[in-house]
Amino acid sequence: MTHLATSRYQAAKLIQASGLVPVRVTRGHPRFQLGFELGGTLMLLAPNKDLFYRRDECDFDAEYRAQLDGLGTERVQNALSEVSAAHDGRGLVLLCFEDVAKLGELSCHRRSFARWYYDRTGQAVPELATPRLFASPEQEDGCELRT
Repeated sequence: MTHLATSRYQAAKLIQASGLVPVRVTRGHPRFQLGFELGGTLMLLAPNKDLFYRRDECDFDAEYRAQLDGLGTERVQNALSEVSAAHDGRGLVLLCFEDVAKLGELSCHRRSFARWYYDRTGQAVPELATPRLFASPEQEDGCELRT
């Protein structure tokens, strides 16, 4: 399996230090200087447009996870593997905009992806920024279990 982590575009030093390939998983692209080059874009992991109108974090999380279930684990893993293979098999860091250290794990689809991926594959996907701030995959995420 491809080694994975998540972070935000603004964490350039952490992304560079990780040695992982930075991958965009957002509909919009950053409109500011990144300080690193993106190694790919995986639009299939970006939330569909309808999800942006969800105000309730638990509803967003459940609907985004349903979107991922619609894709299926195999298709997601194949897409991740293709990007990794294009970069000599290096691991990937999946990027979006949210500052989950301030807003919480449920504020961001990259962390919803991380929980979904762990639930489906058993592979943890840590956040680069401050891993100790985040719940382990075994801990409850604040919403009732919606797998």
